[in-house]
Amino acid sequence: MAKLLAFYNLCPINNIEEFLGLSRDVDPGCVINTLGRNIILVVKLSNQRQIRSWTVLDRLSSKVVYDFKSERYAAVFTGRFLRCWERDRPDLNTVKKIKLYRTVQDLFTLANGETLVLYNDGTCESLESALETRKDDKTNADGTGPKGNVDPQTHSIRDVQVLQLEDGTPLLTYFVRREEDGATELNYALLNKSDLKVRKTFDKIKLERIGGGTKLAGCCIVDGSDGPSLISVWSDSRIFYLLLSLGQSPKRQEGVGNFIEMIHTIDVNQPLSLASIGKDYIAMYAGNTNQDGATLALFNVQVKVFQAKQYFKVYFRASRFWVIESNILLAFGQTLAVVPFKISREQLSDMIGSQCTSFDLSHTIDDESLNEEGEFFDVYTYGGSLPPIEEQSGDADDADEEAEENANGSDHEQAPTLHRLNGEQEFEAMLRKAYQVSAFPIDVMADDTLPEDMVQLKLFNNPDNTLGPLVLEQKFEIIAEELERSGCSEVEICNKLVPWLVQADLPDELAKCLKRYSVISEQTIVKALNYAMSLPEEPLDEGVEDNGNSPIDTITTVLEEPLPNQNVFIDAQCAHRSHRDLLNIVLSCSFNRTDMIPFVRTELSYPKVTKLLQHLEYLLVDPIATLSETLHSADTFDSDEKTVEWITVLLDAHFQQFILSKDDGTQEQIKRMLRIVDEHIECLRQLKALAPTLQRLMETKKEDKRSGRNQLYSIETIQLY
Repeated sequence: MAKLLAFYNLCPINNIEEFLGLSRDVDPGCVINTLGRNIILVVKLSNQRQIRSWTVLDRLSSKVVYDFKSERYAAVFTGRFLRCWERDRPDLNTVKKIKLYRTVQDLFTLANGETLVLYNDGTCESLESALETRKDDKTNADGTGPKGNVDPQTHSIRDVQVLQLEDGTPLLTYFVRREEDGATELNYALLNKSDLKVRKTFDKIKLERIGGGTKLAGCCIVDGSDGPSLISVWSDSRIFYLLLSLGQSPKRQEGVGNFIEMIHTIDVNQPLSLASIGKDYIAMYAGNTNQDGATLALFNVQVKVFQAKQYFKVYFRASRFWVIESNILLAFGQTLAVVPFKISREQLSDMIGSQCTSFDLSHTIDDESLNEEGEFFDVYTYGGSLPPIEEQSGDADDADEEAEENANGSDHEQAPTLHRLNGEQEFEAMLRKAYQVSAFPIDVMADDTLPEDMVQLKLFNNPDNTLGPLVLEQKFEIIAEELERSGCSEVEICNKLVPWLVQADLPDELAKCLKRYSVISEQTIVKALNYAMSLPEEPLDEGVEDNGNSPIDTITTVLEEPLPNQNVFIDAQCAHRSHRDLLNIVLSCSFNRTDMIPFVRTELSYPKVTKLLQHLEYLLVDPIATLSETLHSADTFDSDEKTVEWITVLLDAHFQQFILSKDDGTQEQIKRMLRIVDEHIECLRQLKALAPTLQRLMETKKEDKRSGRNQLYSIETIQLY
């Protein structure tokens, strides 16, 4: 889920066309701002404070970058002269200039800290390689050297981007625009890791659609989940997506890719800017359709939705993007704006409701894809057809009669449990019969507020029967339905409902809310945890008298006795009160450990943490009491794993208090937990020793215990003399 925060102005700029650009600095949170042809600033984004600055007499021709390998700043002057200086250098005019014999287009800093030198002919190499091979460039200055990729006299290079693949290989991409007619072409190539030179040759894709009449409005390269991809926006409001074919030539018939989305809120007839800001995300700056300002939007290419928007009062035709850390730096007009953004952990339920508007079914395309010629092709086809309803009912009756005849047959012949289906018609008959036998799982409950002749149907994607139907109290149910209908995500709904339920002192409704929604923020979980711990304690087991011993001592005494039949544990766990306890329901919620620790440290006091550790220890040693999973996590949920995760979070959040504590009870508690961990580790060691024996059993290699001999090896005595 992506979100745009409040923007602010960093500094004014004179001319956006003359603005050389921005790059990341060695200090986190700082950027190198090449403000003009003679001014260099290093600014901290959080407080807009100037850290360092330089002025030079020579005119800069590229933005200033920091080379992490040599730990120096680097810049190109008048296209041919390179200067490198340290961060504490006061005067740049005294720095020695190194002459390069090829015209430099710009400098770029890679993710691993290396500096890429891009020449105006489209070729590139690392800064270290450029200094080593500049004498060879001098020899080839008469034109006898290798030919470049771009003719700088007739073409211009724009929107250069260097991505790093999963294996660490750099990928250089840029767009080449022909000045004569404005035709645009994408050039991309893999680079060598050693010298950052082009590994083979450049692959090229012409950005044009067959048929004419449509113009390119904007394009960029995004680092998608499937790999680097081309995103292009056209004058007919369509967005196209094309996965780059790395290592092999692109297919001409693919063109600009497949149509993925139609946009109606921005003006595609005016110039717009695109930039990749992260995995599967792009930022888009464009004018509004009603010509009343501009919009900065974040688009997720994986789920094809706009997840965040920022509106501006004035639209400027000329705009440029830079992305540094978690900040979008947008230059438009005479302003350089900083727009912070956040991309949280992706959840499908967060994607639902990211656009708080009703769905327009007239613009949806189901089971179809649109290619560049504008034709529709069916993706899924069905080769058969269902018989009429009359035949369906007749087939079902015949199947029932056949089942009765088989049941009344001979007793000694048992029908096989698995039946092989021969043909499509038999499969359809069995499927229809299954539909008639299986009932739709619903819960029926009486509601006195509804009229007598009215029935209300509610569907939940994660029903849970331990608390009954997950329908809240009337007022809160109305609020939840309105939030769901407005398109709010589960996180937003829980952030509003949970504080109200806590304030109203409704523990049962709070438990239903936590069961009903599967994605809950860490801060909301801690609020619910605080409330659950403030409730009066109930006895651990019904019918057990309180003899003054702690729950842990009681469980330890029970474990010393022979355990009952293990087969009854599952039924006992399902009926145990821990599945209905609010505290255990809160502890069963899914969360991110890194995000949870700060909230636990600030909102859970140390006495509550020690009390909660006792409860978690009880869950570890009691074979019956467990945390309760929900339907959405039933396949992957493990009560002991979740309990250990909570113990780790509590210890990490209040580590210093546990270290400095002199309380005997706390120290004894830590020792008991250490003993439990040692017992689990010992069990794992025994299982590890049992693994080879099980492997031999699987391979049908059994040991001969009667002979006392091991067939895996033998010992022989040899007399040498």
